[in-house]
Amino acid sequence: MRWGRAASVVALVVIGLVGITVAPLQQNPVATSRYAFLDAMSSGKQDAYLQKHPDAAVGLLNLHPEANAAAWRDFPKDLRHDLAETLPSLIGGMEGVDYASRDVANRAWLRSLIGSAQRAVKKHPSDAVAQQKLRCLLAIKAALRIHKPRRYLVDLTNDPKPLAAIAIGNLDTARLVSFTVPGMGTYSDDMQLWALGAQNLYDAQGEAGATKQRATVAWIGYVTPPPGIDAALGQYAHIGAQNLIEALEGFWAVRDPKTRSGKSASTKARDTITLNVVAHSYGTTTSADALAAKDLNVYSFVMLGSAGIEQSVGSARQLHAKHVYAGEATGDTEARWGRISRIDPRSPSFGAIPLAVDGDPNKDELPVTGHAPILHSDWNDNPMSSAWAKFTNVDEFAQKYLDHLQTYGYLDAGTESIANVAAVTVPPHHTDAHDATVSP
Repeated sequence: MRWGRAASVVALVVIGLVGITVAPLQQNPVATSRYAFLDAMSSGKQDAYLQKHPDAAVGLLNLHPEANAAAWRDFPKDLRHDLAETLPSLIGGMEGVDYASRDVANRAWLRSLIGSAQRAVKKHPSDAVAQQKLRCLLAIKAALRIHKPRRYLVDLTNDPKPLAAIAIGNLDTARLVSFTVPGMGTYSDDMQLWALGAQNLYDAQGEAGATKQRATVAWIGYVTPPPGIDAALGQYAHIGAQNLIEALEGFWAVRDPKTRSGKSASTKARDTITLNVVAHSYGTTTSADALAAKDLNVYSFVMLGSAGIEQSVGSARQLHAKHVYAGEATGDTEARWGRISRIDPRSPSFGAIPLAVDGDPNKDELPVTGHAPILHSDWNDNPMSSAWAKFTNVDEFAQKYLDHLQTYGYLDAGTESIANVAAVTVPPHHTDAHDATVSP
């Protein structure tokens, strides 16, 4: 069966199984997917469109993650396994599918995409776009190497700059979940470092006494603006917000399944699972657009070095989060340039709770020294790595390396920033002490 036909068949089967219970899409322009036009088509027109545009199948399915979840659960286990292996690019990006299945699908698709990208670079060695795509895919693969806890590839796209999301910990069972949303200039060729930032948060939450049933998500799920004037534009955030809404709705569709009548199968799910969003730089603009557009049952929304919140959002009360925090380092001289026409979330009129990030010597917590989200890794801190190969002058190398060792980003381990982000994203009922007194 051709891919286009297979994708359309699966899409229409899933939608058809629960089409009667699907609610109308919200008309908020941010909350409404760019694929919403497909929802108004007849099944015949959808089928024809998907055969011509098979990549739109995921977009159609993700209009209704709860419908996907209900249909996926109804499929026999063997069929779910077969679909993950035979249609990995569809199942891997399908919100509402359990994350273990998406991981199986996306790892298979990643292997295929790397093979295709390697052949493309070999055929056109001077093609910069092909080279960047291969770098992105290899970085995603490298970020999935053996770690503790296990990592899951929960999203992947076939774009020139592939989008991807890696979960540190099991999203199918975690009771404490935190999505990390990047800012300008962070693409999936930075996935190793961005996943390390999510890992640092995971570890810091553990030090804050968080439940072992937790996960963080290194979410590079939208095209961020390149460094420079584009960070003052809102279109990147508008599209990114739609993608983030899809991802968070997909999470709840898996963890808070609905019955055929549309009611929660478990009334306790949203009371016993905590969802956080931690964003950096332009990622705060993107995340705020998403949270203002729709109530996604977020516990804490944390903004670090914010590029500003759109005037249309108005205040922290509009973000549908139980707690809203904002922190910015004294040495961060870049964040302000994104706020030329936007709101500084630290302003009293906006109402975010200030988050200290400048270091606390009494607690041996390091200061954030600039705008970067994360600077330190085994690779970056190794003076023998190729990261330092461009410095051929011994004196220049020594000074640059010393400077590096004395600078820290918002998600670097050991900083006051990461400690405080961890503290405000771990509610009292998700600590080890509480876990010892209640059943999971």
